[in-house]
Amino acid sequence: MDETIKLLREQTVLCAHLPELFDELINVMKNNSPDVQEPIRKIETVMRDLNKNESKAQEFLKRVNAASFTEYLAAQEQNIQRDVAEKLLSKAADSQKRLRVQVDELKVLLKQGKNYVAFNLNILARTSASDTYGSAAQTDSRRSRRMFEANV
Repeated sequence: MDETIKLLREQTVLCAHLPELFDELINVMKNNSPDVQEPIRKIETVMRDLNKNESKAQEFLKRVNAASFTEYLAAQEQNIQRDVAEKLLSKAADSQKRLRVQVDELKVLLKQGKNYVAFNLNILARTSASDTYGSAAQTDSRRSRRMFEANV
């Protein structure tokens, strides 16, 4: 049970640290700051540690013939160590839920950034569309530009 608590504690600490790093990355992206590399480097470091922890956890679960920590803990007798392990497992799950929300927010920010870049490339390339919305794009046309109708 000590090994279980150790693995879950490490996972919980790493999972609790990730939302802070994702908040930092979200703020950098919202502020259009070019300093994106530092938060990403920190996230990658924590993710590497989390992957190592996951490998150790999978080895442990194979040794005890359990599919998950939840299954393993359910098979153990009720005591203080089991309660601690269940609380750690719950905290890790809460952090993972928060991470899912943050990842969704990052996806939206990345999509907005992609659309912004495409919009500016259309302007720089003088892309225009035919009179019908959604028709094939033409470059260097004498017609007025319709920036939102054609992508480069």
